[in-house]
Amino acid sequence: MMKFVIGLSALGLALSACATASTPMTYAAADTAFTGWVKFSNEEFQLYADEDQVLQPFARPCVSGAASRDEMRQAVQDLAGRKVTITGRTAAWSAGLPGNRIAHEGSVIRNDCGGAFVILADDIRPAN
Repeated sequence: MMKFVIGLSALGLALSACATASTPMTYAAADTAFTGWVKFSNEEFQLYADEDQVLQPFARPCVSGAASRDEMRQAVQDLAGRKVTITGRTAAWSAGLPGNRIAHEGSVIRNDCGGAFVILADDIRPAN
């Protein structure tokens, strides 16, 4: 019985270590550079801290955002599913926004991630 309890304890420690190791980093509204994996839908991107999240439909947490229309077109072709660094500023999201969207440089952010803020990107490039 003692071996069983010790075995369960060891298993619990191993599982908690795995859970801690895979916890995605978080993004903050004060940040100006964001690194993670990107997915595109319509005119916005969704940025994920964990690579596995890009492969899952409707994965959370993520941060929505957009760059200029030309930047977005190029990024969709070259960077979908890849690790990127996005630079820009954030804007607070409010459910009371007109049309529930923010326009940025010809792109529209609908906040598919549902976060408290979105990224108004100046640049999207492959991460180093």
